[in-house]
Amino acid sequence: MYYFVYFDPKEGAGKRQIVEAYKKFAEHFEKKLPQFKLVGLYARNVLLGSRPHYIAIWEFPDYSNLEEWNKAFAKDTGGQKLAKRLADVATSWEAKVMSKLI
Repeated sequence: MYYFVYFDPKEGAGKRQIVEAYKKFAEHFEKKLPQFKLVGLYARNVLLGSRPHYIAIWEFPDYSNLEEWNKAFAKDTGGQKLAKRLADVATSWEAKVMSKLI
């Protein structure tokens, strides 16, 4: 299963800020929940079309892992602080769970 997270930078937020904030967030949760692996954080190179500007892709075994993530996040003040830092530089969040077909 794959978890796609789409978002845009807040006005004034640069690529470096986005990458640093997401990297810290991802490293924290990959240690806490090793069944979740960040496949990558991607950015549009050419600003053609509409949003999103960034896409993060996570891989995980099955839906039950999402409940584990939610429980861990609810208790993890350090992870919540990292999420807040990320929310300070990014906006318009959307997410989708998808399965690989081919």
